[in-house]
Amino acid sequence: MIFELVTPEKLVLREEVDSVSVPTTSGEITILANHVPLVSNVSAGVLHLTRGADEEDIAVYGGVIQISEGGRIRLLAETAERGHELVLEDIEAAHARAEKVMSEAAHTNDVAFAAAAAALERETARLKTVRRHRGVRHQSVDK
Repeated sequence: MIFELVTPEKLVLREEVDSVSVPTTSGEITILANHVPLVSNVSAGVLHLTRGADEEDIAVYGGVIQISEGGRIRLLAETAERGHELVLEDIEAAHARAEKVMSEAAHTNDVAFAAAAAALERETARLKTVRRHRGVRHQSVDK
């Protein structure tokens, strides 16, 4: 199957893959050869690709995935970051900041809280991805 991952900034990757697991707003789906055509909204989380014995995790945040007849998969994501591009220490700090902002926003207004929750969701996806890439597991984030 041909898989394309595109953000507003660039074509992140275009490769032949054996399977793709993607977080959607309806839950995680795994796409294998001969999958039925489908369009779904993508949520924040970890995209998992397999190519033979090779596996890769990519942090994605929002967007749409389209599976076409014939095995073409196109994911248009708001953001996408490959595991090897992420720096664990930077993401842990950003995650902690997002948690703090969310905690503080809970006492202010709904708009600030929603923005803080979205930031925390994105940082959690990034944190899971970099930890999986490094083989590090943390129970409270890698569920």
